[in-house]
Amino acid sequence: MDKILNLHTDFYTNLNHNPVVKEILKREKITVLDGFNKNLELVQRYYRTVYRSNASRIVLCGINPGRNGAGKTGIPFLDFRSISQLLSDIEGDDREQSAQFIFSIINEVGRESFYENVYMTNISWFGFTRDGKNLNYYDLPSSLATTFTDTFIAEMDMVQPKIIIPLSKEVERSLKQMRKSGRLHYPIAERLPHPYYCSIGKNAMKYKQIYINTIKDIS
Repeated sequence: MDKILNLHTDFYTNLNHNPVVKEILKREKITVLDGFNKNLELVQRYYRTVYRSNASRIVLCGINPGRNGAGKTGIPFLDFRSISQLLSDIEGDDREQSAQFIFSIINEVGRESFYENVYMTNISWFGFTRDGKNLNYYDLPSSLATTFTDTFIAEMDMVQPKIIIPLSKEVERSLKQMRKSGRLHYPIAERLPHPYYCSIGKNAMKYKQIYINTIKDIS
């Protein structure tokens, strides 16, 4: 897992030294969420704790971090409330609806079993805001979208997934484009709805079970 963390650390460092990217971000008034960089020690601790084996895993693949969850923690899909229950001595009760939905699945499957069988990531490891609102990678200028999603291919080559499950229509489209271009070499499962949609009201129980059944059927 250190190789994966180094991949994203190097990307963030290079990003801050790329004058072309910095100029586009400034011109478009886009801010890159920096929770990963701010909480690097926490992120390292998390990955070394939960992914302790090199097992072949299912990949749950989301869009990119949002400003209230993974954008703060630097850890895909999880908010500080979730992290504080996974790791000791972590303060913070910040919560985000999608993260709480995913964490409920982790607990239902069982933490050890979940992480032995599932790896979580996003097409873009870094999230974005504009005018104080979340911005997704597919709404970036095309050159930026490519810049922020290229590392996903390298990450998957390190993980060697059994199969990748897209967690939105846009992610599914991106993955299929990567497959078609010959850049991505791993099977893509039928997509599941985005965790935020799944977390709303009566959707929560229904889609929680669908997620769990999908993970168990493929594992």
